[in-house]
Order: sequence, then C-alpha cells, then structure tokens
Amino acid sequence: MNKKDFQKTFWQEDPYKMAKLYEALERAKDYAFFYYTDEFYPPQIIDEVLRMKDFQGIEALGPSFFERRVFAVHAEGMMPYSIIAIENLDPQIALTHKDYLGAIMALGLQREKFGDLYVKGEVAYLVILAERASYLLEHLSQVGRANVSVTVHAFEEVMETFTPSLKAMDKVVASRRLDVMVAEMAKLSRTKAVELISSGRVLVNYHVVKERAKEIKEEDTLTIRGVGKFKIGEVLKETQKGNLLMRFYQFY
Repeated sequence: MNKKDFQKTFWQEDPYKMAKLYEALERAKDYAFFYYTDEFYPPQIIDEVLRMKDFQGIEALGPSFFERRVFAVHAEGMMPYSIIAIENLDPQIALTHKDYLGAIMALGLQREKFGDLYVKGEVAYLVILAERASYLLEHLSQVGRANVSVTVHAFEEVMETFTPSLKAMDKVVASRRLDVMVAEMAKLSRTKAVELISSGRVLVNYHVVKERAKEIKEEDTLTIRGVGKFKIGEVLKETQKGNLLMRFYQFY
C-alpha cells in the first residue's frame, strides 16, 4: 500500500496526519526492537490499521476499553504509558471532563499527544506517554479556578481505578434504528432523541452520526454525550408484537 492509498482509506481524517501515521507505520516494519508512535489514535483509525495486511505485526497498546492508543511493534512486556492523577484541591469548585481537558491543552499539548482522560470524583486520571509526564507535573497547577495537585503513577499502579465496569440490562425496543436506541438508553421521547442526534451529541463507534435511521449492530459502541456510553448486545428474542428484547451494557 502506498501513501496515497493509505490516505484515501482515511478520507475523513486530516491528510497530513494520516501521511505522518503512514510514515511511522512504515518505519515500524523495519525495527527489530520496541518502537511506538508518539501520538495516540482513536478507535476508527486503530481498527482500520489493524485490518491492513501491509501492517501485520503492528499492535495498539493498552486495554481494549481505551478510546485512544499508540501503535507499536515488539511490545512484549513493554508499556510506555504513565498515568497522571490530577486532584482537585478546591472541591467546592466542581470540575468536569471538559475543564481538565481544556487546562491540559492550554499548556500546548495537542489532543493527539495524550490518551484517555477519566474523572473519578475529585481526581482526573490521564493516560500519557511516560516521557511527557514530567511536563504536566511541572506546569499544571490549576484547572479552571481550582488549584490542583499532580502526581505521576506507573501504568499498573492505578489501572483498576478507572477500568470500567459493565452493567447488563435487557430492554424491549421497536427496532435497531439509532433514534430508537437513543430514546431507550437516554429515557427520552423519540423527538428528543432525534434532537440529540441532530445536534451531534450521539456517536456510534466514536464517530458522530446524524442519520437517525441508521441501523445499530451487535457490538457497536453507542455514546450519548451527557448521558453515558453503552455497548450493544445480542437480540434475546422477538416478542409477539414484533419488538426486540435486546441486551445492552452500560459503562460506569
């Protein structure tokens, strides 16, 4: 596969960034030692690259629930990630995921330079390459109006803290349409669900989808901003009225 064909595969993405990724993957093929990209990539890019015959032997590092990961070769037993714990020292000031993300990017780190960000109570946990951890340790002291403390942890030390749990639930739905699924998961009317979809607040497999009639398949990940993230399970049975009894899993 040449660079132009690779870029065409990711026609929705920034062509410069895809050219850079192609060059990094081509370099990786020649290495006989541990090598990883210096940028994180979302699931839609990861899944496509891992299907490509040209890049067999390349893997995405980290657990499957990570939404952003780096590519690597010869990674047996190797983990280049650190976890930054950012603790809110002014708990009377409520901080959101958006607040932490904005503060980090305000320091000059582009979004692709760090991985997932999880907020658990008064602490946010950030996945980042170990060589960048010291920069945040030195420069991040405030998020919004709140003072924060920053500590660096080895990846394995705090993994259990933000590993998501899945809560299974069975629901009857009229069809597999996106608007039907959103209405059921968000406990909204179909009209309100369509408004969420139209406003770009609904993602299917981490892509914004505005097609309300899109059919949702088993194993799809449905993210409803402001509501939560769900994994679509199997159809358990069809009811006498033609509806579907389906299993869903909510991340929490």
